[in-house]
Amino acid sequence: MTPSPLAAALGARMHAEMAQQPAVLAGLVHRWPELTAQVAALTEGAAPFGVAFLARGSSDHAALLGRYAVELYTGLPTCLVAPSLTTAYRREPKGFANWLLVALSQSGRTPEIVDLARRYAAAGARVIAVTNDAGSDLAAAAHLSIALEAGPELAVPATKTVTAQLLAVLAIASGLPGSGLTQSQLLGLPAAVAQVLDDPEPARHAAPLLAAADRLAVVGRGACYPAALEGALKLQETTGLMAHGFSTADFRHGPIADCGPAAPALLLAGSGPADPDTVAVGDALRDRGAPVLVAGTAPGADLPWPATGTLAECVPAVVRAQQLALATARRLGLDPDRPRGLNKVTMTA
Repeated sequence: MTPSPLAAALGARMHAEMAQQPAVLAGLVHRWPELTAQVAALTEGAAPFGVAFLARGSSDHAALLGRYAVELYTGLPTCLVAPSLTTAYRREPKGFANWLLVALSQSGRTPEIVDLARRYAAAGARVIAVTNDAGSDLAAAAHLSIALEAGPELAVPATKTVTAQLLAVLAIASGLPGSGLTQSQLLGLPAAVAQVLDDPEPARHAAPLLAAADRLAVVGRGACYPAALEGALKLQETTGLMAHGFSTADFRHGPIADCGPAAPALLLAGSGPADPDTVAVGDALRDRGAPVLVAGTAPGADLPWPATGTLAECVPAVVRAQQLALATARRLGLDPDRPRGLNKVTMTA
């Protein structure tokens, strides 16, 4: 079932930018040895005491994947910086000498991210910028800048820059002392994403369920947790649906009680060691009468993606969520290229 010409016109820009993701990811995979070598050179002779991530919005979800990767591959302590501690509470960063700060901003122009990157550098941290604009203020403030090279992104919902950021933080983690992903492990990732993009029918089939709901839980664990948060955000941005992303473990601690016949759940579960727990929570949801959609690598998944066996599986999971957001918006007659009350760059300070 293909969308009508009228429906296809809704989100045409978002759809076109989603379609560019295999090529963008292939470019990063091609640059993998260069990127990991640059990170290794930045930390050569003085391994960082820890890694801090600085981000907002979709970039924050990439930062969360980076946190998983750094802790898994290197054992280093990590944290997510709370910008308001400096911008609102006026607490200057201390104790970050010989830390690595990874600052993520797709535009490289968010004032608080640029300001804090400079402050952490002054406090002795080595700063890596991840941005789609190699000439941005954030890139200039960093000791090392990783350019996504995703090309212009004009749709308000970020798509190709998000998946590029996910791969970039995995490159940073893989360039640190310890184990990490190799280029050979990622060669099939662009094709896996292309396979998802070439199969939009599962998202179209699932869209009526979400279009009829007013709230939704998006649940995942491990590599799928950042994808759950990003998927919920994409649904919020494009449809106005009150979607919330949860860790599977946290979901069991209370939010599951909000699910029922009128409140469906989307479970993201890939091939990692934490994913069976997400599949299992589906039984408890069905006992509550909640409609359940399963996205992932399990046989019979409603929205399948190919297994990769690494944290990079977050990438096809996010692409499936993008598809679902676009299909649901079209079902509702909304244009995700122009969501009400949102701008492409959010100038928080």
